[in-house]
Formats: sequence, structure tokens, C-alpha cells
Amino acid sequence: MVDKALSREERIKALDEAFISLMWMVKQQISQRLQRFGLTHPQFIVLASLTGHQQPCTMSDLTNVTFQDPPTMTGIIDRLVKMKLVQRTRSDTDRRVVLAEVTPKGMALVRSIEEERLNDAKSGYAAFSDEDLTALEDLLRYILRMHLSRYKPLQDADLDAEIEKLRIFKNDPIRYAKLESET
Repeated sequence: MVDKALSREERIKALDEAFISLMWMVKQQISQRLQRFGLTHPQFIVLASLTGHQQPCTMSDLTNVTFQDPPTMTGIIDRLVKMKLVQRTRSDTDRRVVLAEVTPKGMALVRSIEEERLNDAKSGYAAFSDEDLTALEDLLRYILRMHLSRYKPLQDADLDAEIEKLRIFKNDPIRYAKLESET
């Protein structure tokens, strides 16, 4: 229910605070879920990125998509290799290049985590009608457009195309990062 006594500025501030609180809570929930699977958030991001990309990646690709520095990425990969979730190889064309690739065990773990996350989401939205879900999706898309237009100077169809391109990020963050570096 909207408190009509609040000014527009107070409402916007309250919305901003709600989004910050929501992001914090979701990060906490994700971290707790990942702990149950024996992973940290950065380890999962790397593992999910490798799973989505479905082919060996350079350490540079991984540092670009995860915003980790090279020494940190090396440590993350070391731990994932020790857990048998990732394997390291060398490039056939340049033996100096180290490649990381998800193992079948790593893929299965990511699928389990994603399945649990999706089941939680279904449960959380169960009380919403289809109309409520559509309205929420429209509002979130509007907010995404608003934030994206601040990040990139795009409008209308180009902004919608960029939002569609963001769907690539969810499924293959490494491919998305490579597309971003080309533009």
C-alpha cells in the first residue's frame, strides 16, 4: 500500500533503499545456498560461466567476465580443480596459454544449484497471478531499461536489443563479455 503522505522524492528514496536491501538479501541467500554446495560466490560465478560457455576458456576470459584479478582467478581455479569441478589444459596453438574447462561433475553441480534456485523462485512467485507476473516483468524491464540507458547511450529499439543481448549473459557470460569487447 502506498503512503500518500510521502513526497515523490521520499518514494523514490524508499524504492532505491528497497532495491539495495533486495540486492543484499539476494546476495546473502545465494551465498547461503552455495555454502550448502561447498562453493563460494566467486567460485560459482566461474563454474557457471564455464558451464554456460561449454568450451575451454582462457584465464583472461574468466577474469574479464568475473572482475577478478589474475592472481585471485588462479586461486579460484586451483580450488575448483582440487574439487574436480574444473580441469586445466594448455592451448594447442600456444602452450603458454592456460585453459580452464568445466568437468561433468562441475556441470552437474551447476545444474543442481540452478534447479534449486528455480524451484525456490517458483515457490516464491506461486501467489502471483499471471497478470501480476506480467505487471512485475513489465516494471522490472522498465527499470532495467532505465539503468541500462545510463550505462550505454542507447534508445528505443537499440535499448531493447541490448536487453535481449543481456539474455546471452545469463546463459553464457563469457560469450557476452566477448561481444561487449567487440563493440
